[in-house]
Amino acid sequence: MPWNTLQVLLRRIATPLRHLFSLYALLLALFTLTRLLRISGIPLIDLANTFAPYLYMPLVVSFPLSVIVSRGSAESLERARKRLAQAPRKRDAGHTRAHPPRWSVLLQIVLLAMGLYSFAAPAMYRPIDPPAGETFRVISFNVQGSNAELERATAWLLAAEPDVIVLQETAEGYDPRLAPLYEVYAHEDHIEGSVRVFSRFAILERDALTIEAPGDGQSGREALRLLLNLDGRRLAVYALHFSLPLRPRAQLNPDADIGPEALLRYDESRRNAQIRRLLSILEAEISPFFVVAGDFNMSDASLIYTEIAARMQDGWRGAGNGAGRTWPVAEAIGLPRMIQPFLRIDYIWHSAALRATAAEVGAAIGSDHLPLSVSLEWRVNQGALKTTGRGTTSERHTE
Repeated sequence: MPWNTLQVLLRRIATPLRHLFSLYALLLALFTLTRLLRISGIPLIDLANTFAPYLYMPLVVSFPLSVIVSRGSAESLERARKRLAQAPRKRDAGHTRAHPPRWSVLLQIVLLAMGLYSFAAPAMYRPIDPPAGETFRVISFNVQGSNAELERATAWLLAAEPDVIVLQETAEGYDPRLAPLYEVYAHEDHIEGSVRVFSRFAILERDALTIEAPGDGQSGREALRLLLNLDGRRLAVYALHFSLPLRPRAQLNPDADIGPEALLRYDESRRNAQIRRLLSILEAEISPFFVVAGDFNMSDASLIYTEIAARMQDGWRGAGNGAGRTWPVAEAIGLPRMIQPFLRIDYIWHSAALRATAAEVGAAIGSDHLPLSVSLEWRVNQGALKTTGRGTTSERHTE
């Protein structure tokens, strides 16, 4: 296409494109302000925060296009000569019309820098110091209650050889299908239909912690806390599965399948209350070594993420490479396989007395979630800690 023809085309579309990019920049700036002010509790804003990285992505295209449109819509040499021949006052007015304010481009530059700092920088590769001492490996995996490939998932877990496995959505009747795990892992405990933990190490204590009391037609939620003896060290493992951030449908389970209409029911209040209850429980944790693993149903762009990060360390942020997205697995929900997971909602958090040395997202194995694996090193060479008798001591062995 000849350059003159391209210039004519750019001039024709310049004004509507400038208006479109300016509107986008203004709306994104307003949203950014709500994030900086930590405004929450408004479902539309909370939903936008969940997908925040994707709201900034169009800047990669809109910013260079704004520059191109500004250049392409510039006045021609002949028009510039005519303008310069006019009276000064009329010339200045014409110049303003020919070169509209470029605040939109500058605003997009600022927003792009903020988006890269907030969402791209944490996902960048950082060299990890190799472990200097003993390590152990934890895998968290929402197996999905309707997983038709549970045998393959079990085989994958065994091949990964973790020391601790934390499973979510282990529906009733799963025990026979998990038989290979029982054969390898001598210690197991669970909350029926919710979470299940397999461990190579003995279970010294067991607590079922209430993170949500039953009421208002809801069954409530519990988290499982196990105190493990890892070769003389006491490790507290919390296994949990937080609620979906949705208002319940009328006369239906609040955790029913997600459909397009779920966007109209988006509400983080229940899930956030469960998270804050867990954080208050962790304030009383006596062991300096603890791990919190499970399906948080929370994006790492959600505002409440920073509340959790103020109390614990994110294993993926510490040792992972990339975004670490785990949900949804396209083929498990009937989408083309080429579509990649777009949210990170599965986490392995840990105390400051541990250090993440490796983290990776596993393969698609029948669930709508991908498994998450994190290797942890003991920061402090500390021996067995004295147990204060919290909870009921139990040790479950399989035959």
